[in-house]
Amino acid sequence: TRVRARLQLYAKTVVAFAIWAASWVAIVFLRPGLAFGIVALLGLVAGTILIGFCVQHDANHGAYFRTRRMNHLMGWTADAMLGFSSYAWRVKHNVAHHTYTNVDGYDDDISQTPFARFMPTQAPKPWYRLQHIYIWPLYSLMVIRWQTGADIAALVRGRIGNSKIRMPRRWDLAGLLTGKAVFIAWAIVTPLLVYPWWVVAVGYAAFTMLTSLVTATTFQLAHCVEEAEFTSAEQLAASKKPWAVHEVETTVDFCPRNPVLTWVLGGLNYQIEHHLFPRVAHTHYPRIAEIVKRNAAKHGIRYTAQPSLVAALRSHHRHLRTLGRMGIPAEIEMG
Repeated sequence: TRVRARLQLYAKTVVAFAIWAASWVAIVFLRPGLAFGIVALLGLVAGTILIGFCVQHDANHGAYFRTRRMNHLMGWTADAMLGFSSYAWRVKHNVAHHTYTNVDGYDDDISQTPFARFMPTQAPKPWYRLQHIYIWPLYSLMVIRWQTGADIAALVRGRIGNSKIRMPRRWDLAGLLTGKAVFIAWAIVTPLLVYPWWVVAVGYAAFTMLTSLVTATTFQLAHCVEEAEFTSAEQLAASKKPWAVHEVETTVDFCPRNPVLTWVLGGLNYQIEHHLFPRVAHTHYPRIAEIVKRNAAKHGIRYTAQPSLVAALRSHHRHLRTLGRMGIPAEIEMG
């Protein structure tokens, strides 16, 4: 079973890169018309999402190969193919998010004020009343924000949330700079040699916005929903809750019985299992979930799995709407 799961991981990598390469070659060298061009662009989005979820994510967690160096090398696909720094990602995601899941001020993924309110301890603002509506366009800008400035801002600031990040040196610095150059070369410079600038601008915007929307939504459905718990650092310290219990109760699985979605999302719909075993390849998660669920029931720990994608989206929508209204004084009309 272990060998089979490992082979599935590597086979999926081949498929992801094949889809990406075929789509990019079709766009740049075959110059298809509008209809086939849109199909090729969607293929490029699909290939990039697969690389992001199924390759760089496992590699940057140390779950793809046995050695740290090889994992960092494969994780560099985040720099070259997705346009954001794998060096910064390992602090942002592995440390700030995985260590302090749903902890206010520490988990950078839920610290999006003043644009949105994701947890009750964050201060209310009048415009949050509409966040369940305007949040979707914001989600579509997440990846382009990483690509253009978020990495540099974090390095200059020296922290992500409350987690320190040092300026990269030697191979880390070389990987960051080279990765950005490779991404700009294939995503912008090469297409400009073939198409007018406005076609490249529209294509790049569509590519990044679609990729971003899928990526942001996937992560939010696992943590920013009604069933997940949220806390502050003080509350967590006072509760003396074991780290593993905290991870189970702040994280939600969704669509665990949907093999197609599990394949596409790189097992990130098994988010509980991923948080408990981040250094295990995602192809093992369906089997691990059976063990985790059984032991959670045995010890009285709440284990939540949304039965469908629609149910998960509705829970996220209700969570945003409830937090948007919470703490805002009601207007009372005196007659």
